[in-house]
Amino acid sequence: MSSWVQNFGSFRDPAGGVWETGDEIYRTVQSVGKENYQHFVESGLSEQLQTAGWLIPFVECELPSGRPREEGVWKYLRVEKVPFLSWPYEWSFHQLRDSAILTLKIELAALKKGMTLKDASAYNVQMYRGRPIFIDILSFEKYQEGSPWAAYRQFVMHFLGPLLLMSQKDLRFSALFRDWVDGFPVDFVSQNLPWSSRWSLSSLIHIHCHARLLRKYESTRGNVPKKIGTLSQKQLIRMLEGLLDWVQRIKAPYPPTEWGDYYNDTNYSEEAFQCKKELVGSICQTLRPQMVCDLGANCGEFSRALPTDIPVVVSADIDPVAVDKNYVQVRRQKEKHIYPILQDLCNPSPGIGWMNQERASFLERGQCDLALGLALIHHLCIGNNLPMDYVAQFFRKLSSHAVIEFVPKEDSQVQRLLSSREDIFPQYHLEHCIQTFRKYYTHLETYPVGDSLRTLLYFRDQK
Repeated sequence: MSSWVQNFGSFRDPAGGVWETGDEIYRTVQSVGKENYQHFVESGLSEQLQTAGWLIPFVECELPSGRPREEGVWKYLRVEKVPFLSWPYEWSFHQLRDSAILTLKIELAALKKGMTLKDASAYNVQMYRGRPIFIDILSFEKYQEGSPWAAYRQFVMHFLGPLLLMSQKDLRFSALFRDWVDGFPVDFVSQNLPWSSRWSLSSLIHIHCHARLLRKYESTRGNVPKKIGTLSQKQLIRMLEGLLDWVQRIKAPYPPTEWGDYYNDTNYSEEAFQCKKELVGSICQTLRPQMVCDLGANCGEFSRALPTDIPVVVSADIDPVAVDKNYVQVRRQKEKHIYPILQDLCNPSPGIGWMNQERASFLERGQCDLALGLALIHHLCIGNNLPMDYVAQFFRKLSSHAVIEFVPKEDSQVQRLLSSREDIFPQYHLEHCIQTFRKYYTHLETYPVGDSLRTLLYFRDQK
């Protein structure tokens, strides 16, 4: 019998919690959330959002087998599982913008059914089958005529502020989500946007005036009131439609970055490129993995070379432009199995939030059947001074199967790394790489990459 484990990210909501058992996800609805949930279903909003693909599919169910009944639980829901969870600080610009657009569209749809979102956290959205999807089923409550949107400030902190900073200053501002789980402070956004942003009426109202209003109440040691004036439903809808139109027009800057145009600046011949694709594809056809982590994936070229029947391919890279290009292609081509994320392997996403457990670390979420490190090892060992043993340990923590592409010093890409620094890496050679990884894997298969100096190494535990 599988044990029941509460998802630590759901403990804040008094209306219900999320539980995991094996590969199944259940959500409880407490009695306090009964009235809002009933209206959510009976109004047709639940069905509408699921049909549109905006809300995670779920069904009502009986008390699951092996689960003792909890005091106060009114209903159980079985929820479709998101196969790989990612967090806002791992998203590219368009992933965050699409999530903001989805949140606004859901709020507008809810208002027309007499409901509203009580919160607008970016963590209520996940990347799922190539697009964002809303996962917080209990985030809906009845709308009261004249009330402003209670989640407006949170939307500004989780979506609007970060998007404007990424668009007008630097894409890497998204990394601050690690420090601010509750979103970017509005005054921080206001202070860091260009002065010219004040000439935009939308920025002036939603950011700069908003920040001044918050400072006013903080300076008097008073709490920001829950209601500032009233808005009719029609006025609120117009405001949200204007906000939606503005968010849709926020553009991503694409500055030149190290890896954004990697495949236009490589020493691969077409033959070598094709050979590597075929070798990796052949290994996957034999292994039949359910989840692959493609580390240093760049724009996802080799993530797409994998067999398309692999359910989950986590396509991770450090470069925000490369990840964004990858995601845009996923969205355009409707690739449901590829999950692009931002990830610095030398500083992978840690567990954060309350007791560092609300949002699981990358090493926890990245446990997979196969870890790929194609054209990566030289960047870790030479570019970042990591001992080969540390790299091998990292791969073994993720998977019992690893495919590593070893790029020797004679390769022009390694020579480029060494051109601006002293060569202090006497042990960086193929034999040392093999010996080191063999400490953590029991079996090795070697595949020379045709028309190149490179070698693919397939390490696995002997079964």
